[in-house]
Amino acid sequence: MIGKRLSSLAIVLNRQDIEVYVCEQLLDEIQKVISRPKFDKLISKETRYYFFEMVYDVCNVTNVTIQAESPIRDIKDLYLLSMAESVPVDYIISGDKDLLDLGTHAGIPVLKYADFVAMLSSQGKAIN
Repeated sequence: MIGKRLSSLAIVLNRQDIEVYVCEQLLDEIQKVISRPKFDKLISKETRYYFFEMVYDVCNVTNVTIQAESPIRDIKDLYLLSMAESVPVDYIISGDKDLLDLGTHAGIPVLKYADFVAMLSSQGKAIN
């Protein structure tokens, strides 16, 4: 949500060829993190509000129906792997080091957002 990534994220979220899935637990976590006082100078309340409006408008809010098993270091992130299996999804996009260190989960690649965007570009699906 900070800097140049927000505009490219809005483009990705609005693409017709990409489906983005979130669950309430993920949205709650994002809300808690961006509500920390240290982000007040970086992210305006208006930007936070419009971010969540956009997410609810363009993302698929899903329920977690499968309990994933994983050797992930931070067990609090297991719900993200469970969500990925519940949908199922083609990719898990994250900046979380513990998730990225897995490389894959249940055959699903775990990618950094920048790597996902680069992959789209290499497939001729550039983010403009």
